[in-house]
Amino acid sequence: MTRNRHIDIFFLLLIIEIFTITTLLILNVKEITFTDYVLYMLIFLIIVISFYSNLITGLITSAFLVFGYGSYMLYQSLFYEKSSIGNSYFWIVLFPLSAFISGRLSDSINEIRNKNMKFEKQVKELVTVDEITGFNNIKEFYKDLNEEMSRSKRHKFSLVVMLVEIQYLEELIGIYGTDKINKIFKIISNIIEKVTRTEDKRYKIDEDLFAVIMPNTDIKGAEIVKERLKKKLEDIEVNHGSQTKTYKFDFKIAVLQYNDRITNSFEFKELVQKELEYDI
Repeated sequence: MTRNRHIDIFFLLLIIEIFTITTLLILNVKEITFTDYVLYMLIFLIIVISFYSNLITGLITSAFLVFGYGSYMLYQSLFYEKSSIGNSYFWIVLFPLSAFISGRLSDSINEIRNKNMKFEKQVKELVTVDEITGFNNIKEFYKDLNEEMSRSKRHKFSLVVMLVEIQYLEELIGIYGTDKINKIFKIISNIIEKVTRTEDKRYKIDEDLFAVIMPNTDIKGAEIVKERLKKKLEDIEVNHGSQTKTYKFDFKIAVLQYNDRITNSFEFKELVQKELEYDI
């Protein structure tokens, strides 16, 4: 039986239970006592506890209530020579039954929720391309950078990483809105792609951070690309229907050449990111 089927069944049972209790109280409105109202409220308490905690907690709670109500019934029969209304055993059965139905409903919903979260995580791990820019993401960046570092070390090729950081992104989103900023991101990615070479590898590794891996490039060649990119990014033109509007943003761009003292891709990226502080 599928988990969705379990949810349907236990939800239906819970509705039937509540409907039955409410109907019986209405039909016997002249015979019910204040105690019956209290017990009715306790049923809802058990349902809430079982649903928002777990089945075991709900059953333990219902066991305490059964013991307490059973003791109250015994006290009534011993000292007042009467027991509660004939519904007494009805309430005793309802306590664990409510806990069981509500707890199983909660377990079924939580299992589906956990499966969905696991599925979403797996999907995110499979996705390697930023949907707005078309550039690879940070997962691919680290993988490719490790490969290029190994190749550079083995064959003594030059290797440079360039980072492009958009300044004050949160403020820009507040001013222009997410849709317009996403359109600008796409234009920025197009500019980066035009300025860099075909063999260079381009990434969007954070909300405000682009990266380019530049194999077979030394720091002098990277500085030329950096200055060319800065000039292209000075004015960003965005088409709004028949109109073209020019935007000016602040960017920081840093380049760093690989050397044997850099042990891994994480360290390399951190070193380049520190260089952004010196780009004025």
